[in-house]
Amino acid sequence: MPTRAGFATATFAVLALVAGRVFGIFELYIIAASMLALVACASLWVLLNWRSLHVRRMVNPARLHAGSTTTVTLDLSNQRLAPTAVARITDEVEGTIRADAHVPPIRRNTNTRASYRVPTQTRGRVGIGPMKTRVTDPFGLASSTRTSAPDTSLLVLPRVDTISPPPQPGGTTAQQMDRSPNRVGSNGDDFSSLRAYAIGDDLRKVHWPSSAHNGELVVRNEHIPEHGHSMVLLDVRSSAADADRFELMVSAAASIVVACRERGDRVRLVTTNGLDHIADTSAGCDAILDLLAVVEQSKSASVSLPFRAGRSGSETSATVVADDADTLIASMHSGRTAGQSNYVVRFQPEGASPQAGSTRLTSSRMIDIQHGDDFASAWTRIVRR
Repeated sequence: MPTRAGFATATFAVLALVAGRVFGIFELYIIAASMLALVACASLWVLLNWRSLHVRRMVNPARLHAGSTTTVTLDLSNQRLAPTAVARITDEVEGTIRADAHVPPIRRNTNTRASYRVPTQTRGRVGIGPMKTRVTDPFGLASSTRTSAPDTSLLVLPRVDTISPPPQPGGTTAQQMDRSPNRVGSNGDDFSSLRAYAIGDDLRKVHWPSSAHNGELVVRNEHIPEHGHSMVLLDVRSSAADADRFELMVSAAASIVVACRERGDRVRLVTTNGLDHIADTSAGCDAILDLLAVVEQSKSASVSLPFRAGRSGSETSATVVADDADTLIASMHSGRTAGQSNYVVRFQPEGASPQAGSTRLTSSRMIDIQHGDDFASAWTRIVRR
């Protein structure tokens, strides 16, 4: 398709043709014919060359935390005998200025790469594309635009602070749980595999039938299950917090989930709009982070949700709320066993006065974070007491 310059050239050629006929100037016929031929050749040149450039887009990483930067790499190739035309590539990135790059001619059977960076500030799914490639002839008289890569997306996870996990009920630490005589597998009945005996191994763990069969001592390689069961409750009611505080709440919930899972806990995420997801593996924790990346506030969310007790009866619950913590905790306690400890994280709006460090429910400890304060510091200060 002719560009503005191409249309202007064609228009001037027509005017020259008319003037040549009116005034009888033969040279104007030649000029008009040359201009029209040039526009026609430019259009034909673009038509023959626009398919020669192949573009493949790669986003790495396609899943990252807010505040990080990802790189979009464009793999450009020319599989034809002639060099490619000068091309302009534009890639739309949701929420940012579109990427724009000029690609010089690529020689035949040659590959090249270009890249651009996409910074992220907030969580969510960021759409990328479609990518458009515009090929223009050397004189700029004709061009052709096509879609060279389809839409894709980038998943931006919530920010995660490095924090300690909430202590087990009764102040039990991970080391104490490892030494507990009631720990699963401590009686030698539960194991996942056998391994060769090493000096210092407990002889009571020798598996004698297998040792006799193999001709050497082998011992039970016990499977150590997760340390405990932790639950994170996120209040997604629209009335609970404004948009800025809600983002802080989601980030806090993600930080607690990661901390609990790194300790080996079986982690459960519950929201007031009915979301209930359990993670007992690293992949499950990643799935929770994916859910938190796209969770939104809801007007239909309610505190009256069923909270099923964990099988072990020893869940440590970290509740992330903005207001009305007592109502949420009371609802959470319905039907649950005793011995559960709760940590309530509440982000105060700007200008709010500091409040007491506990709720009306004595089993809960309040982490009241004033506007502008750091969540990780406030959390660490309370849980390590």
